[in-house]
Amino acid sequence: HGIFIYFYLVLNESFEFPVQYLYILQRPHDNDTTPFHIVHQISLGPMLHSVSYKQFNSVHVKLQEFFQTMNLYESNESYQRKQDKFEKLSFCFQQVFNKDTLHCFTHSFLPYGSFRIGINGQDVDTVFLLNEIKSMNTETTFDETQINGNFKNEIIYCMKIEALFPIISILFHDQTKVEIFVQIELNNEQLIELKVANDLHLPESIHGVHDIERLLAHVRAPPIFQHLLTYIRTWAQHIGLYGQVYDYLSGYCWAILCAHICYKHLSPIKSLSSIEEFSIDEFFSLVKQFFTTFAQFNWSADTFCLYPKSYKPVTYSGRPHIYQRGSMRIISPSPPFNNAARATKKSTRNLIIQGFQHVIQLLDSINIITTEDKSNALEQILDLNNDFPNEKMKSIVQLIISSETINEFDSWIGWIKSRLSFFFSDCEETCHYTFQSQNTIAYQSTKNKALYAIAFQVNSTTLQQCRKFTVCLQKFIDQVNSFVNRTTSMKFSL
Repeated sequence: HGIFIYFYLVLNESFEFPVQYLYILQRPHDNDTTPFHIVHQISLGPMLHSVSYKQFNSVHVKLQEFFQTMNLYESNESYQRKQDKFEKLSFCFQQVFNKDTLHCFTHSFLPYGSFRIGINGQDVDTVFLLNEIKSMNTETTFDETQINGNFKNEIIYCMKIEALFPIISILFHDQTKVEIFVQIELNNEQLIELKVANDLHLPESIHGVHDIERLLAHVRAPPIFQHLLTYIRTWAQHIGLYGQVYDYLSGYCWAILCAHICYKHLSPIKSLSSIEEFSIDEFFSLVKQFFTTFAQFNWSADTFCLYPKSYKPVTYSGRPHIYQRGSMRIISPSPPFNNAARATKKSTRNLIIQGFQHVIQLLDSINIITTEDKSNALEQILDLNNDFPNEKMKSIVQLIISSETINEFDSWIGWIKSRLSFFFSDCEETCHYTFQSQNTIAYQSTKNKALYAIAFQVNSTTLQQCRKFTVCLQKFIDQVNSFVNRTTSMKFSL
């Protein structure tokens, strides 16, 4: 017989400790001897913690060392600057938008893009969302003058942008960007138009502020998803296939594709140590599965979905034209299940497919047996170059953009970028031309001049002699020249 001594700890006061994730465990209901395994690792709160080198509860140290060597992690200093800026903005907006100025609105202030999911990137930092409350007696008088007054020494510009919902865009001197969406309640006719077949749930907002939270339900293990998405985004940026404004895939599209790979192909997570021991070999298997899956997917005919089981697939036949846009169809897992790849054209779709296939060709040509082989393969994928213009392109149209001041220049560049997709559509639909768009603006050393190029699969003589192309190009020039905030120093030429 043994002697048992029990100790009791009595706490006079409660205490708090940080909890990053909620873990959902599962095992067969008819077998009590089978150990539980982790089905989902769900982040608590609206933000994922930033992935970084030597991070606790992250992937294997060798994989972390690879990411550190390849400069894939955001530095602690960079992330802290964003965090400090977010907290400062949150406090300032609480002062600007008080009970007197918000009598017509409910509001929320959220991080956005890469900052929200804790990975390295230069996306829009924050979104301030205003939802207008239906009222019979009051009118909305909100404008940007309140913001200009509160941040007058910190703002480069604060301006309204034409969109389906009114947007106010703010650029600070440290290049932090904030977008304020004013979401106005729709009238009955607009509601009926949105309630098309299969769309039984109207969106809380159409601009995707909450989409990433819903997407995370599919990733199973956020730290692994963050590493995969960081890697794939870096590859896409390096080879020129990243950026919705240039008619390629947005960061959210790449996140959907990575979430699918994690959901379908991650091995069962037996314990927390399974995540901490996630190795270079396992990561390579995920990366290879990513490129194999999407190189073989029939993008011209099929729709890629991450639907919840309770939702019926969307039928596009009876939906408004806006739902049918896009030569690739990557459906958001959030109501109303819009096409997140609606900016893509046939030309950019084919370039994206070729990018997937190029990686598969690379992997077929090298040894991928040992851990060292796989590490080298991962490095070679990121070393692939941006093939612009590729060998099929025979001519280039180059835009020259300039302004006297850097403050004006950013606004001018933003307007021209917003007109590009319309021009690309005209080139394909009216002229039937195949094109290759650059996915970056080439800034010159003076910082107030930039070049942007579009390559075509026909020679320059054909372009010059094609009347339809001349009309499309003039239409694009007219749209650029219609910028309401244009000053005399804002120059644009071909």
